[in-house]
Amino acid sequence: MFTDPFLLMQSSIIQIVSLLVNTTQQVLKTTTNFQYGSIISQTNPSSILDWILTFADIAGVAAIGLVVAIVYFQSRQRKFTGLIEIFKLLNGKEQREARAMLFEAYRKYKEAGDDSIFDTEFYREYVNRTLSDFNEVGALVRKGLVSTSLFLDVYWNITLRSWNASKVIIYKRRTSRNYDDYMINFEVLARDAERYRKKYSPNSSVEPF
Repeated sequence: MFTDPFLLMQSSIIQIVSLLVNTTQQVLKTTTNFQYGSIISQTNPSSILDWILTFADIAGVAAIGLVVAIVYFQSRQRKFTGLIEIFKLLNGKEQREARAMLFEAYRKYKEAGDDSIFDTEFYREYVNRTLSDFNEVGALVRKGLVSTSLFLDVYWNITLRSWNASKVIIYKRRTSRNYDDYMINFEVLARDAERYRKKYSPNSSVEPF
């Protein structure tokens, strides 16, 4: 059975702190031994202070470790959730179909030179769905909910192909709506993907065909 490593770490730290507290309580107690009916042995006060300071330091380090562990595993949990969301946005049947139709519209645009093809009744829904999906993915990556490098390892090529197929209509809509940030998360994601391509796969085709 899988056990959350954070819970194991938290349990271990709590046990350590508990042990330290119990040991300190024992040290603080005056120990009395009766040998032959008259010998009484008591702990030196300076030794007690040394014990208290030592245990306080260790307990402080344990507390700091617990805080660091909580932050680390919360971050991992957020990124895992982000990856699941990206899988839904890019790998579903409807999403793949929408990208295929976007690429088809792009090919017709290249042949005829008419960018109105993207806004026809037949293609508009597919184009808008693809733009929205990648813009949302870009927002997740920019907010740190998903590792940029991890995302690009898997999706850099499809990101660039989708951007190259749709940037003409994105620029057109920015002008017509007077809104320069329209689909800006998608554009930033595409820039990251382009840097990745140049570094790791400069000869790969990113044409949306």
